[in-house]
Amino acid sequence: MPARALTPPTTVLMTMTDIAEFADVQRPVVTTWRRRYPDSFPAPAAGDEARLLYDPDEIAGWLLTTGRIDRARAQKELALFKLTGLAASYPGQDVVAAVTALICLRYLAGENDPLAEGAADPVTAVRVLGHDLDPNGSMLRAEVDAIPPSASWVIGLVDDLVEAAYNCREAFEWVMSVRKRLVGPMAQAPGALIASAVTRELARLVAELSGASERGRRGQLVVADLAAGPGDLLAEVVRLLGIDNPPRVVAAEADPVLARLVRRRMLVHGVHRDDVAIQVGAELPALLGEPDVIVTQLPYQPGEVRDLAVALDAVDNMALRLTPGRFAVVLGPAAALTDEIPYSAAHDARVALLKADSVEAVIRLPGGMLPFRPAYETALWVLTQARGSRWQGRVLLADVSAKPLTLEVVSDLVEDVVTWRRDGYQPGAHRRQYGQQVDVVNLTDRPRPLVVSGHPVSLRDREADGNRRITDITSYGAELDRIGADATAARCHVPTESLASANQRPTAQSLRALIRAGRLMLCQGTRIREAYIGASGRHTVLGGHYVVLGSEEVAGLRRAGQRKIERETFTQAYPNARLTVPGDVLVTMAPHPAALVDLDGFSIAEFPVRILRIPAAEAEQFTPRVLAALLFADGSGGRAAGAVRAGRSLEDQRVLLLPPEQIRPLDQILAAAEDRRDLAQHELDVLAELQAATVSGLIDGTLTLTNHEPSGQED
Repeated sequence: MPARALTPPTTVLMTMTDIAEFADVQRPVVTTWRRRYPDSFPAPAAGDEARLLYDPDEIAGWLLTTGRIDRARAQKELALFKLTGLAASYPGQDVVAAVTALICLRYLAGENDPLAEGAADPVTAVRVLGHDLDPNGSMLRAEVDAIPPSASWVIGLVDDLVEAAYNCREAFEWVMSVRKRLVGPMAQAPGALIASAVTRELARLVAELSGASERGRRGQLVVADLAAGPGDLLAEVVRLLGIDNPPRVVAAEADPVLARLVRRRMLVHGVHRDDVAIQVGAELPALLGEPDVIVTQLPYQPGEVRDLAVALDAVDNMALRLTPGRFAVVLGPAAALTDEIPYSAAHDARVALLKADSVEAVIRLPGGMLPFRPAYETALWVLTQARGSRWQGRVLLADVSAKPLTLEVVSDLVEDVVTWRRDGYQPGAHRRQYGQQVDVVNLTDRPRPLVVSGHPVSLRDREADGNRRITDITSYGAELDRIGADATAARCHVPTESLASANQRPTAQSLRALIRAGRLMLCQGTRIREAYIGASGRHTVLGGHYVVLGSEEVAGLRRAGQRKIERETFTQAYPNARLTVPGDVLVTMAPHPAALVDLDGFSIAEFPVRILRIPAAEAEQFTPRVLAALLFADGSGGRAAGAVRAGRSLEDQRVLLLPPEQIRPLDQILAAAEDRRDLAQHELDVLAELQAATVSGLIDGTLTLTNHEPSGQED
């Protein structure tokens, strides 16, 4: 294959921001690499100091050689970077259509054979191949014919993408994951391609709630979507079933461009050509039988013209297709599916659906599930026919609108729903994380939202939770009694009598001068990836953890100790980083100047926090408490409204130098005040925990209040 024929018209170069995204690091890290490894870090290929540009192949090679990225990620990111970077140079109307058609063409021709290899005219070669493999033109022939002769380079780019992905299926999904970056101003329907796109987590939730996995064990399924869009939901269901158990797919899509895209997508996912029926329009084709599983998204309508009754009628049409054991999952506006609807035709339609025992579960979703419309509030309905079953008259409600839809939340929601009333499960054997079963009559007697408050508690666990809460609340009460009884003794004396009037202002020196003289040491904090930090979860194991102290902790906006990183993770990811030592003073200038004494040490100062350390020789001049108290005591170092920077940098901050004989008495006053403050904070914490436990128990029904009058009290 002539290299010149498949050479892109331009070379896509990387900015330093691109490099940071490529390596999954913060932007300043790239600057550090460039400064720290001047002999090995690739030289700029173009640009100037204001905007340096680098060859992506050289950057990928350096990251691989230095172990900062694995080969699989490097190949994927390199292929996608080149593809998205060259999309603007594509001379045709729709680069997404061209790329997905070429991927599908390679799948049909044989995944192991590059397209047009050895051809003198690659574009003509793939056109001939497209006519042979798509004779009726239903999937890719028009898209391949539309590739301009000057764009032969895109064929080689697609080959590279498939090789990096190892198969056409993954390559296709990679392209769909970056579709927003690929859609150019000349695209035929840019909005249609990305407007209905859903997050991968939501697609997985819909697929796993659909019942496809359990029903697919009985034989080949018919999976349907009444508004397929680009096929995100269908693709996730097919992926869930696996290439060894592909379903038959029927769908309707009003946009013919998207309908052809869905056909290609299903094909590369392993669905046989004869098992794909995508009809342009609003009605499902009847060629492959009634659907066993329906996954769909109600067409978007702007809020000002949204007709809730029409949306609910569409849900009703889907419910009518279902018989026992068949499921539908519908994504639609929360305004119709979960929010309160006043008395109206829409209210009557929703009540009728609930009373028909067609609704298995209702899930209120967080915002941002449709990236193109981040303000669009959505919800899910899981439909099946429960008439005549022992679960008739009940529905499962869940509300995760205040939580990010992580894969862990997806897993919990799926378990809540599928273990509630589906065959093969004992509902009482599973504690639900989010779902609560509610009698339908309680949802239809008056207009009300289809959400419940509080954490779900199973009947089996309700009594145990109530007893546990009573034990906790009793212990809180006992702790408050102990604090009250010992209050006088515990509230130690603050030696304020050591203070006397004076008429002498102490001298001051800047931190810069003190550091240069060796009287103080200033150390930088460590940049920590947010993914490594957490109070619990996969980064906190039996190996222990280090406390992370960032700007919010130092400034008093977050309680110290809430954020932690597992020791092994820290030592492996940051082998050159250092922990604090007892007595270090942590300082920050943002969000406002503040200092915090780390009495225990062995913590991680998170950049931009810095560490002030007192040498042993200066123990008579400074103690950690005194240094922290005097550092910003005069109110300097702050930032005026509208100013970009603080009026004074940390190094220019002036520190009062008290006479050595005054250091210890001041330290005693500060220590005693700190002890009194800690005691008061402990009492506030116990009161807060008592209040939270009491209110939570009353909300979820595990507690009740009884009227215990004090003995001897009269009415």
